[in-house]
Amino acid sequence: MTIKTKLTTSGNSVAVRLPKAILEESGIHGSVTLRAEEGKIIIEMPKNPREGWDEQIKAMVKEYGDPTQEFTDMEGAGSDGLEEEWGGISYEDWCKQNGKEV
Repeated sequence: MTIKTKLTTSGNSVAVRLPKAILEESGIHGSVTLRAEEGKIIIEMPKNPREGWDEQIKAMVKEYGDPTQEFTDMEGAGSDGLEEEWGGISYEDWCKQNGKEV
């Protein structure tokens, strides 16, 4: 579908009205991205930012190996001190003392 229309002003911007039929045919809704090319302004639905990640991850695992296995031989190599028992107040008790809901 092709429709001829005019640009109008809207405050300090220039606007174009998009007929409902054009939007329905395009399937565009919600947020959009705008891209300018010579003599064109393209309105598109945003692409999924994670599109193609599955294939990329599989290719990287094939080339470099499984990263989840990289540090399995380092178990216990470092200590962050979190193994020690906490002797302070519990979160629940702190909430009670400070009038907060858990």
